[in-house]
Amino acid sequence: MDQRHIRDWTLLTGTSVEVRQQGLSVCRGYVDAVTEDGSILWLQTPTQGRKLFEKAEFYEAWALEERTGFHYEVASSDSN
Repeated sequence: MDQRHIRDWTLLTGTSVEVRQQGLSVCRGYVDAVTEDGSILWLQTPTQGRKLFEKAEFYEAWALEERTGFHYEVASSDSN
């Protein structure tokens, strides 16, 4: 599956994602929680535990699974 950039983080709770910053992969895991306004998410990772990411710090969430209700920006998994 091609990864999909998800701009609306409020939809991501329980989803498997890759977090990127400036085009580089930072980590992967499951979204544990998201703030009501979608500006912050918490990611549960297999090796690093629970981590916080803020959109204001130029983090992006890329879906690793397909889900109903996502508004995708489609890109191949090897593009930035």
